[in-house]
Amino acid sequence: MGFATTPRLSWGPGAIELLNGLGVRRAFVVVDPNLAPANRQRRLVEELEGGGASVTSFADVAIEPTVASVARAVTAAEAFGPDWIIALGGGSTIDTAKAAWLGFEKPGFPFDDPPPLLELGLRAKARFVAVPTTSGSGSEGSWLTQYRRANGQFVEIASRDLVPDWALLDAGFPASMPRELTATTGADALAHALEAFVSPWANPFSDALARDALERLARDLPTVYRHGDDLDARLSVHFASAHAGLAVSNAQAGLAHALAHAVGAVVPLPHGRLVAALLPDVVEFNFPATRDRLGQLGGTLGIGAAHGRTTLADKLRELWTTIGLPRTLAEAGVPTELLAEHRDRIVAEALVAPGAIANPRVASVEEIRNLLSATHPERPRLA
Repeated sequence: MGFATTPRLSWGPGAIELLNGLGVRRAFVVVDPNLAPANRQRRLVEELEGGGASVTSFADVAIEPTVASVARAVTAAEAFGPDWIIALGGGSTIDTAKAAWLGFEKPGFPFDDPPPLLELGLRAKARFVAVPTTSGSGSEGSWLTQYRRANGQFVEIASRDLVPDWALLDAGFPASMPRELTATTGADALAHALEAFVSPWANPFSDALARDALERLARDLPTVYRHGDDLDARLSVHFASAHAGLAVSNAQAGLAHALAHAVGAVVPLPHGRLVAALLPDVVEFNFPATRDRLGQLGGTLGIGAAHGRTTLADKLRELWTTIGLPRTLAEAGVPTELLAEHRDRIVAEALVAPGAIANPRVASVEEIRNLLSATHPERPRLA
């Protein structure tokens, strides 16, 4: 058992002012392309230039990073030669920046077939700052980077070296997120926290972070969905996302994430939307193995210590309805025919994913097939 090193954290409205005091000489800023013309990028660049840094920006970021999109980022970083790499964006941007950092530090790194659980020995050339502009992936606190191969297969690189040197949490950055993005990223954060809490690899440190994230999200996510300019609630949800990211990177995600990544390889829908559709049924499936753990949450998610198999799942479905999220894969936009066509591939990929391996209840091939069917209108009983 262990707990990964966390990044140094700065938070609040002036969080990014830290940048001009880091001694940055050459800053390679990986930025969400939707932010490239926005004030938030200009504000970050001004802070860097105010500290005397030379800055270049890279905005060729894929919504779902791939080996090819990562290679473009690595090439750009090598051409510029930074001493700091800075990610400004959501999970895809931060993962792309981490991969660019890795490729810059380790020329020729085999992104298409990386070895597991690496000691990378980063920071010989550059250090890393993450500035999240969404409240969902928690990648600013994690020791992972994730992307896809050309065939859509999900790849996850895990190394404690990938924990950022600094994570800067400013609620003003996600404040302009549209409602749908607020909901989907919030659902991803909640799933991180819940799956981390029931994981067999959970520990007292990840539990504390997961509990806090669950409490904040249950209370404040509906508020920021309705009132995006409520900065107190925004900051609370932003903290929750970081806490959930720290929890899940130390305790591991579960079957909802494993299935969401496998389905996402077939139907390119937002990851948080797929996780939301899958999580309630995974909670029901896991209940025989998680009854005692869930009882320890007490009223955190609006349920008492005494509850049945469907209680928490139904609470999640109620929350999803409140924030406009789908309750089934069919509602999420996954065609039934396409799901049936690719079911065997989805099941095979989900079974070998880290989330399935760390799930509190081991799932068979048939049980995963049933879970996929359960997220469509004709719902079989989950044994």
